[in-house]
Amino acid sequence: MIIKMNNTKTSFRTNKSPFPWGGDGGGWLFLELIVVCFVAWTQLDPIIVKLYYRNLPSGIDGDRMVVANILSMQPYETADDSMTQEEAENQYWKREAQYVEEANVIKRQLLAIDGVEQASIADPVMGIYARTDLFDSPGGFSNMLRYAWQNDTVLAYDICYAKDEHFFETYGIQPIAGCNTSKELSDIGRGWIVSKSLAEHFFGSAEAALNKELKAASFVDIDWGQPIVAVVNDVHVSEKDYNTWAVYSNNGTIRHDASQNLIVLRLKPGVNPRRFAEEQNYHAWEYFSDHYAVASFTAYDDIGSSRNQFAMPSLSYDFNLQIATAIFFLINLCLGVIGTFWMQTKRRTEESGIMRAFGATKRRIMLMFLAEGWVLTTVSMFIACVLYLNYVKMGFGELCISTHQPGTQPDPTWVADKPLHFLIVSAVVYIIILCTVLIGIAIPTMRIIRTRITEALRDE
Repeated sequence: MIIKMNNTKTSFRTNKSPFPWGGDGGGWLFLELIVVCFVAWTQLDPIIVKLYYRNLPSGIDGDRMVVANILSMQPYETADDSMTQEEAENQYWKREAQYVEEANVIKRQLLAIDGVEQASIADPVMGIYARTDLFDSPGGFSNMLRYAWQNDTVLAYDICYAKDEHFFETYGIQPIAGCNTSKELSDIGRGWIVSKSLAEHFFGSAEAALNKELKAASFVDIDWGQPIVAVVNDVHVSEKDYNTWAVYSNNGTIRHDASQNLIVLRLKPGVNPRRFAEEQNYHAWEYFSDHYAVASFTAYDDIGSSRNQFAMPSLSYDFNLQIATAIFFLINLCLGVIGTFWMQTKRRTEESGIMRAFGATKRRIMLMFLAEGWVLTTVSMFIACVLYLNYVKMGFGELCISTHQPGTQPDPTWVADKPLHFLIVSAVVYIIILCTVLIGIAIPTMRIIRTRITEALRDE
């Protein structure tokens, strides 16, 4: 132990190790923090990105929305090899028409419930994947079409609605140009309704997009065009990427999904969606038609969360599993780091006693120990970040950045900006690790500085 004194202040150094914690064990503690910071980066990056996407403004007024999950009560007839293509297509459209007819029967039953203001049969693109993936489907881009203006062709989400379905009123999607109210949007019979971001991409502004003829090209080289009659606010609730390019079309039909469909309800002001869903779940099977019935009700804000056991379990399960894994990891990380620094700090009881014997205040000892922890964490985090950057460059890892498919909307958020992305995630990881280290130092330090000097120096 070395003690240096001069005319102005007393300085203390209790070991010859370059590391402030634990003498010979300081190097191991330093290496441990580097590993912890490195692993924490890999675990927290996807969670931070998904939570950010999930908390972006959705563009949908979900405060008074509830969804009714509609299930078939009998197996579906599927096309077989004996059918001609024409027969298979006729069977498909017959089933579509049957679903819409029976869904309207159920919708009228739901509209009769006290507290329901409006209802709309949901296109599967707008229904099943709401909240977790409003537009996306397991088939990737199966719900996207190519839309062209002059020589510019892009992929945008294809959202279908039927006239008199009160689609825009139910979802709370607001117009920007071409219409004054959501009701006017829902009553449009012909023409495209496009999202604000798509209008700005093609024409520079929402107003400039009106009355322009936008062409839609399918994947079999058949194209058709319609004028843009209205522009609406962007809608985004995907947790996987940023994409708000969408075209809404009234084609007179509502697509049908073989596994699950939804009827979206807008409640009257003052009605609590969660309480409404819980109460109606006791009566769900009372709302039915010949071949379909309501299986459950779910508040819109609960779709894709652990509270909803019906909507797209694969998507919500994967996200919840990632969250649970990250929380489990963080708890164990925090406990391990806190425990390590707790033990190392307790070993400095004697050092604290000597410092106090030479006139150091309790506050100064606390600040010195915390400053050493801050320096150790900062250096460890810097080294871990350098190691991770090289790890990514060698191809062993990557930043959690949504894949930008050609022709789709570029991601304008910080997630797609690799330098900014790296800095933001690094800052979050650094704050978490630093708080953990400071807790592991502060609590035992508070105890040892309260120890009597004679007890602290008992073994000296």
